[in-house]
Amino acid sequence: MKGDVYHVPNPGKGGKSGGMSERRLGVGQRDSEIRQNVLACLRQRERRALFVTELAAALRKVHGVSASDVEWALAALEADWSVVIRDHYCADPHVVGTDLRIVALVEPHAGDDGQMQAIREVEATWHEWLAEYMANHRCS
Repeated sequence: MKGDVYHVPNPGKGGKSGGMSERRLGVGQRDSEIRQNVLACLRQRERRALFVTELAAALRKVHGVSASDVEWALAALEADWSVVIRDHYCADPHVVGTDLRIVALVEPHAGDDGQMQAIREVEATWHEWLAEYMANHRCS
């Protein structure tokens, strides 16, 4: 959480010789907290999917998490099948280069269908955004 302070003794100034392992523990604990914050943010939504940029902005605002930390957490969560991330493309020149990835929570209690449900959540979020974008955007 923002404001947490991890004690990292300085071995060169009479600290414990285990300072490096304590530092790793602090980093590991912080990484775990960030992953838990990502999952909690997704669980709070009715549709458990968000654009990665929205997720990063929410975590930065509430927990002070950097974009690179969010990326690391998402990679770890995707690797252990806790989330699904899908990239999208829109041919509109106004969104070229925009991060259009959407992340969705894989519900652990859903069994084998959890990943498919997450993909459906991603696609529903994408189609809702695209319909709204197309209805309101006018290229001149």
